[in-house]
Amino acid sequence: MTIQANNLEVVYPNGTRALNPTSTFFRTGEFTVLLGASGAGKSTLLRALNGLVTPTRGAVQIDGIGELSNKTLRAHRRRTGMVFQQHQLIGRASVLANVLMGRLGYHASLRTLLPFQVKEKQIALDAIERVGLIEYALRRADELSGGQQQRVGIARALVQEPSLILADEPVASLDPASADRVLGLLHSICKDDGITAIVSLHQLEFAKRYADRIVALAQGRIVFDGTPAKLGKQEIARIYGTTPADAQDSPEEEMNLRTGTYA
Repeated sequence: MTIQANNLEVVYPNGTRALNPTSTFFRTGEFTVLLGASGAGKSTLLRALNGLVTPTRGAVQIDGIGELSNKTLRAHRRRTGMVFQQHQLIGRASVLANVLMGRLGYHASLRTLLPFQVKEKQIALDAIERVGLIEYALRRADELSGGQQQRVGIARALVQEPSLILADEPVASLDPASADRVLGLLHSICKDDGITAIVSLHQLEFAKRYADRIVALAQGRIVFDGTPAKLGKQEIARIYGTTPADAQDSPEEEMNLRTGTYA
């Protein structure tokens, strides 16, 4: 799926300008990271792409659907999986029940009162197996670790059989090792299935490791758009206002800079 933001602007009712007029696009099958510090506008942009935030002006254009509006919102969300920072699971429900929630968009309101079909349960079990949690399928979601709960969130997105996955700070609440595993899993699934992915992060290291493309924001504006290889110290300074510790040159790189030699 290709999705495009055309002159998108978001000003909240309290007067906060979260996103200045922004135009950008996201290519089919690309794993894009929206990078920036807290409050940079990346989550606002991401949520506007799914209609969770209503833009003050501008529009979102979706391949095969057209402009995002009240008429097209349901069709867009049906093929768009969403992964949230705080998992948004029903703790007392089983992993399987939570994952099946991703199928609700395929049913009319009254139909949701009936049990899910066997075929849909199989789709859900297949998704749970893909994220490595099949042995936990009937366990309560609140009995799982944070990293496991986020994998349930990914499985819930997968049962929508999406063309697009939007992930809003999906690893912000996880320890570094769990965060790496969750992002690695999300990245591999999207690449295997050809799913367009847009993931908001503030961790520079993960953005460099997993992104095909980085779109970085600061103060509600895009200040960088390119591959991780093109993200240098000057660009990082524009994004964060300073150079993060994990962007410092290694001793070998410092020596290369001083001597002008490179391997």
